[in-house]
Amino acid sequence: MRARKSGLPRDPRPATPQADPRRKTLRLDQQLLDRARQALGARTETDAITQALEAVVGREHRVWGLRLLATLGPIKPAPID
Repeated sequence: MRARKSGLPRDPRPATPQADPRRKTLRLDQQLLDRARQALGARTETDAITQALEAVVGREHRVWGLRLLATLGPIKPAPID
């Protein structure tokens, strides 16, 4: 992940959401795809692949947020009354 001039990591999300579905030909392990579809509760193989890709992108965004939070330094615990 590249750092910006400010020293903060760049936001991994695209500038604008893109919904441009395209037909693709992929070689995938059918058993893995079936397991992913079942684990995700997806109706179709396309839904399973889409959900899996969204999970990867979401994970990248969470990691980015945690790294950004880490730049703020340690968090002081709140006093317990």
